[in-house]
Parts: sequence; C-alpha cells; structure tokens
Amino acid sequence: MTDEERKDQAAAAAKAAAAAKARAAAGEGGGAAAGGEGGGDGGDAGPVMPERYQQFLDALGKEFEGVDFAPAYNAADGFLYINVPRDRLREIALYLRDRAGLNYLRALSGVDWMDRLQVVYHLTRVEPDTRPELLVAMQVDVDRDQAVCPSLVDVWPTADFNEREVFDLFGIRFEGHPNLRRILLPDNWQGGYPLRKDFVDKRPKRQRKIRPR
Repeated sequence: MTDEERKDQAAAAAKAAAAAKARAAAGEGGGAAAGGEGGGDGGDAGPVMPERYQQFLDALGKEFEGVDFAPAYNAADGFLYINVPRDRLREIALYLRDRAGLNYLRALSGVDWMDRLQVVYHLTRVEPDTRPELLVAMQVDVDRDQAVCPSLVDVWPTADFNEREVFDLFGIRFEGHPNLRRILLPDNWQGGYPLRKDFVDKRPKRQRKIRPR
C-alpha cells in the first residue's frame, strides 16, 4: 500500500467515525437511549434503543402503570432487560406470552448480587421460518434470606428443569413448581448452595476431586 492509499484510507475511516457520531447525537436508529450505566453529563449515553423495543415498552407501560421496569437495551446480545416486581411476575409473564407473543423461555438463570438474589428469564418468540423481533429478559429480585419466587412452569414449560437447577444451586424456592427437587446435587447434600458467592466447600479435599467414570 502506498502512502497516498494509506492517507485515503485514514481519511475515509475518520469520515465514517464522524458520521456515526453525528447519527448518534441526532438519535438516529429510533427511540430514546436506554437507561442504565454511563448516562451522566457528557458521558456515553449507551446504545440507542431500537424502535421496536420502544414501542414494546410504551405498550407495557400503559398496561402496567406505576411499574418501574428500568429498561436497558444491551446491544451485545440484542436483549432488552426489564426489572419485574416479584409480586407481579405472573401477570406480567402472562402478558408477555399472550399479548407480546413471547412464547418461548430460552433460558432461566440465577444471579447472586451479594445483597440480593435474582432470577433472569430470557424470552423470545418462536415461529417457523421467522426471525424473532423481540428478545426480552425479565430480572426479578429475590430476598437473600427468604429466597422465594413464583414458579412459571405453567406459563413456559421450559422453566421446569431450569427452576430445579436454580433451586439446587442457589436455594431459590419456586412456589407452585410441580416437582421441585434436586437435579444436580445428591439428595442428601447438606453443604449449602454452590453458586452463591458466600459458598464455602467444607468437604474433605479427597471428596472434592472429580473422578473419571
């Protein structure tokens, strides 16, 4: 590559970067910037909320007035994250399934934030030969000492084994689950919850080894 070609390439890159910055400042891409980290004066406002998610949030807000969903769009995985109060989880879950068309629970995970536990539900819509338009993740805070959350097995059947796993490893009890029992640890396990951050494995070292079968 000649010096002249390098200069042309650098100029083109600078022009593209300036255009992208101008579009971001003008709010192109639809909707408002997602709330969340980096929203201070002069700081990074975060990824731009796609229009389809803004429309979804507008409808959700009208249906559940007074609920602070604190939405945050994550451009890395394409999901819109919303906070859902535990006492309204079931009615909001039914709305998302029946009215928003989110008919598939792709994943259910537990999270330990030290001051609280959290259950995260990754939802999408499954239809033949179509690409999902909405990817929504519900985040539900659970008290660390009274770790109880409503079961959603009857809403999304894929919650069945997922809830059992979170129960087994985080100690979150899902009320209404039809068969809430251990799924990974031995039935006689008394050592606490391995995925909580305060977990200490008190077994003798010889018992901690993973032996090949």
